[in-house]
Amino acid sequence: MEFIRVSFDPDDIRDVIASGNVIGPTETELTLPPNYYVISLSGAGYTPPYQYVLVSGTLPGDPLNVRFSRI
Repeated sequence: MEFIRVSFDPDDIRDVIASGNVIGPTETELTLPPNYYVISLSGAGYTPPYQYVLVSGTLPGDPLNVRFSRI
């Protein structure tokens, strides 16, 4: 398994969506099988609208970090 952490706004926790599937909340370390994913958030009001990432070569405590910003 691989590890990913998606950051947005700690006061506005959103669902993290990986290629159409909800995998958990923002601001936590989440696990996924290694692969390419389209990462987005639930709701609106963030940028970019999605990110295409390769999740591979991560470790617990050293996840792939993906950041979204409020618009």
